[in-house]
Amino acid sequence: LLGLSRWQRLAGSGLCVLLAALCFGLAGLCVPLLLLRARKFALLWSLGSLCALGAAALLRGPARLLRDAGRGALLYL
Repeated sequence: LLGLSRWQRLAGSGLCVLLAALCFGLAGLCVPLLLLRARKFALLWSLGSLCALGAAALLRGPARLLRDAGRGALLYL
């Protein structure tokens, strides 16, 4: 992330966190109808996870995120 300033990374990370929260919230609304809308739930949950990982990668840097996996990453996996 060589071309991004600190504020651009913070703004991008904040946007990714908001999108992740939106996707997780919409996936939570599909839980009562999970047998009928399993694909929609899986798509929203996966998209929320990707946005959350993108936010962490913007804050810490993608190489450092992969190299120094902490307790949170192990818990997530």
